[in-house]
Amino acid sequence: VAQFDFVSAKVVSNTVNRFTNFLTINKGREDGIEPGMAVISPLGAVGKVRTVSRHYSVVTSILHVDVQVSALLKRTGHFGTIQWDGVNPDYVKFKFIPRHVQPVQGDSVLTSGYNAIFPEGIMVGLIDEVQLTDELFYDLKVKLSQDFRKLSYVEVVKNSLRQELDSLELPFKEVNE
Repeated sequence: VAQFDFVSAKVVSNTVNRFTNFLTINKGREDGIEPGMAVISPLGAVGKVRTVSRHYSVVTSILHVDVQVSALLKRTGHFGTIQWDGVNPDYVKFKFIPRHVQPVQGDSVLTSGYNAIFPEGIMVGLIDEVQLTDELFYDLKVKLSQDFRKLSYVEVVKNSLRQELDSLELPFKEVNE
């Protein structure tokens, strides 16, 4: 069974200068699009479908200060979290990479596949700055592989196994939340 299917869509509007950026695409419920589906471009991760109408969908961009995406440092296999700090639409922060890992400028950051939304291995960007904080983790700045100002076409990712995974994990999530 093919786990992922893709629906191509045109971006009809897009913001990059707010704290809570979003884009609108020209595919919706009639095309099988549902809230929660991942949106990617040929260059990298873009966001997650938030709401759908018959012919359109609004996508919460990864350039949204409340969005966190599970990510992977490709060279070492360590997991962390991607989050935008609301400053520059070309960069995101890569958090929770421990001090012993030793990331370097130019390392690739990919989606981890741990959140059932993005498939594993979708490009996010390259590490641009590495700083050690006083804490246990690095402060990493990642240059996004996708320039969100030039976003014209995207792919919506339909995960045929997502419902099965969600229903299996639901009892455990309810206990922990």
